[in-house]
Amino acid sequence: MNILAIGAHPDDIEESCGGTLAKYAKLGHKVFTATTTNGNIGSATLPMDEIARIRKEEARKAAEIIGAEYICLDYDDEMFFEDKAARIAIIDLIRYCKADVILTHSPTDYNPDHELTSKMVNDVAVMIPIAKIETRSKPYDKIPYLFYFEPVHGIGFNPTEYVDISEEIELKRAMCYAHQSQISWMQDNYKDAVGDGDFFEGMMAMAKFRGIQCGVKYAEGFRMAYNAFRIPPYRLLP
Repeated sequence: MNILAIGAHPDDIEESCGGTLAKYAKLGHKVFTATTTNGNIGSATLPMDEIARIRKEEARKAAEIIGAEYICLDYDDEMFFEDKAARIAIIDLIRYCKADVILTHSPTDYNPDHELTSKMVNDVAVMIPIAKIETRSKPYDKIPYLFYFEPVHGIGFNPTEYVDISEEIELKRAMCYAHQSQISWMQDNYKDAVGDGDFFEGMMAMAKFRGIQCGVKYAEGFRMAYNAFRIPPYRLLP
């Protein structure tokens, strides 16, 4: 299958579903990672164009760890809004990847870029086969299945499906820590939320917690979006 994970910012995907993507890749599926924004406000000191370059390169390196391809739609961080151009860009992205399965943000999250990315991905999924909606990439005859990964710290999120990532936890860790710029950024701006540790420590705690819930050492949780009123005939998550 072709697997597409769409996040709002560089590092969103790795901390939320990096282990699952690693598992898909190990099983021989083609994996794509994509972000709607370039993360260009993610530094207290660097110019916006420079931090955007750094964050996109970190995302590319994180994807490279599992042999995935990274794509950035290059919208400004925290300034992602819904319009026709954004909708076309996401349709084109999905068509380019010929996605069978999409993983994206939960509709309810703490960040507006997260929530809008989730909404737009859900909105356009049923439009992928429609030839009259023209994009650079050609339509393909499939509506991708959609799964939501959990928000930061899992607040208000009750998974309906789990993926055992016990064997992939070190790959997930490596993917997260490819985003070194985010450790100092979160300390500079959100120390009351992350404390004295680095931002990605919480990722390990959540993976352990979801593992306890489903009887394994480490896991990631998801909810299925019933887009186009379909239930898959077999399990699509690894």
